[in-house]
Amino acid sequence: MNYEAEIAQRDQKIMAFEEQVSQMQQNIIDLSYQVEKLQRILFGKKAERFVSAPYDGPNLFSGLEPEQPLQVQAEPVAVTHVPAHERKKTNHKGRTLLEKLPEGIVVEETDLEPSEKPEQSVLMGTEIQRKLAYKPGKFYIKQLNRPKYIDRQTGKIYIAAKPKDAIDRCEADTSLIADVVVSKFVDHIPEYRKQQQYKRDGVVIPSSTMNDWTHRTAEYLKPVAEAIKQAIIDTKYIQVDESTIKVMQKDKTKIGYMWVINSPQLRMSYFDFYEGRGSNVPKLMLENYEGDLQSDGYSAYEVLEKVNTKMTFFNCLAHARRKFEDSLNYNKEISSTVLTKIQKLYKVEQMCRDENLNDNDRKARRQELSKPILQELKEYLDEQAPKQIQGTPIHKAIGYTLNRWTKLEAYIDHGHIEIDNNLVENAIRPLALGRKNYLFAGSKDAAKNIAIYYTIFSSCKSLEINPTAYLIYVLNELPNHSIKDIAKFTPEAYSKLQSK
Repeated sequence: MNYEAEIAQRDQKIMAFEEQVSQMQQNIIDLSYQVEKLQRILFGKKAERFVSAPYDGPNLFSGLEPEQPLQVQAEPVAVTHVPAHERKKTNHKGRTLLEKLPEGIVVEETDLEPSEKPEQSVLMGTEIQRKLAYKPGKFYIKQLNRPKYIDRQTGKIYIAAKPKDAIDRCEADTSLIADVVVSKFVDHIPEYRKQQQYKRDGVVIPSSTMNDWTHRTAEYLKPVAEAIKQAIIDTKYIQVDESTIKVMQKDKTKIGYMWVINSPQLRMSYFDFYEGRGSNVPKLMLENYEGDLQSDGYSAYEVLEKVNTKMTFFNCLAHARRKFEDSLNYNKEISSTVLTKIQKLYKVEQMCRDENLNDNDRKARRQELSKPILQELKEYLDEQAPKQIQGTPIHKAIGYTLNRWTKLEAYIDHGHIEIDNNLVENAIRPLALGRKNYLFAGSKDAAKNIAIYYTIFSSCKSLEINPTAYLIYVLNELPNHSIKDIAKFTPEAYSKLQSK
C-alpha cells in the first residue's frame, strides 16, 4: 500500500480546507464590518462619532433625509382613433395659457416708442405683446405696447424693434421661467408641487409646458455652461469628483454619472453627464488641462498621470479621515490616535481661514505647524501597519492612507491647494437632493440638460448669487449679444458686475 501518496493526498485536502476556513473567516470579518457600518448609518447617533475636540469645519459626511413619495394621478386625456394606430390628443388647443387666467389679474404695461419718427407722423395703431410674468407669490401680465406710426408724406411706418427673446414664441416671461427652473433645480421642489402652488393662485400650467420651458432654457444656456468650463480649465488648480444619476433608457433606468470639475479660485463648477465611470472620461474632460488636480484617489484619475505630464496630482485628506471613522469600532485606539492628529491638521486650516492668510502665508503656516503633525502621523502608521490583520477595517484604512501618502501630504508645500476635496463635494451634494426630486432623467439629453443647470446653479451658490436674479438677467440680456460675448455672462462675471 502506498502510504506516502495517501499522506500527500491527505495533506493537500487539509491545506485546501485550511484555505477555505481562512477565506470564510475573512468573509465573516468583511460582512461584520459592513453590517456594523450600516447599523451606525441607520441607528447611530451623531454623538457616537469620534470627537476629541470642537471642530467647526466643513462636514463631508452629513446625511440626507429622503423625501416621502407622493402619488399623483395624471389628468385624463382624450383619445382619438386613427387607422393602424392610436394617438393621444390633449384637451387644449394651441397656445391657451393666457386665455385661462383668473379674473382681475394685474397687467403691467410698458410703452416702447421707436427711436426716431418724423414730426408729421401719426399713430396708426399699437402692436401688443403679452407674457405671463411672475413675482414671488404673484402672477401678473407684462404687456409691451409698441405704438406704430406712419409718415403722412412718405407712407413709411415707424415702430420700435421687438425685443429679442431667449425662448422664441414663448408665452412665459423670463421671471416665470426662472421661477420654474430654480424651484426644480435649486429648491428641489417636485414639479407636481409647483403646479399645485400655481393652481392655488388660479393659474394652471400643464406639465408638458413646464418641461418644454425647462428643456429650451437649458439649450439656450449651454454656451454659458461651456464658457464656465473653459474658465475653469484656464485656471491652474481644479478639483474633480463624480456621482451617480439614473437615466431612462429603453423603458428601464440605468446608472450614469455626473462628472464635476471645480475651481476654488473662480468658485465655479462644471457638470457633464457620461454613461460610464471609466478613465476615458477624465481624459476627454481634461485632455488639455495644465496645472494642479485634486481628487479622491479614484484610479480613473490616476490614469491621467500616464498621459498628461503637465498635471500635478493631489489627494483628499477627508477621504482618509473617513476610513478611520469607519474603523473606530474595530480598533478604537489606533483610529482615535489617527483622527486626533488629522483633527489638528484641520485646526491649522481653520486658523489660516480665520486670519485670512494669503497663499504664501498659508504655506509658511503649514510648514511650521502641519508638517510636524504629518511626520508624526506617517511614523505612527508605518509602525502600526505590519501589526494589523489583513483585511480588517483598520488594516484597510492604514493601507489606503499610506498608499496615497505622497499625494495626501503634498498640500503643505503649496498655499493655494486645499487640504481636501470638500469644495467639489459641496458642489455635487445638491445632486443627491435632486435625485429625490425627479428620481431619474428621462433620457441622455435630459441628463445633459440637468448637468447644464447644476453647472449654472452650483456656481451661483458658491458665489452667493441669487440664482433667480442671475437667470433673469442672462435670459433678458444675452439675446442682445453675440456668442463672442458669452464669457461676460458667467456667474463669476455677473458677480463682479453686481459688486461695482
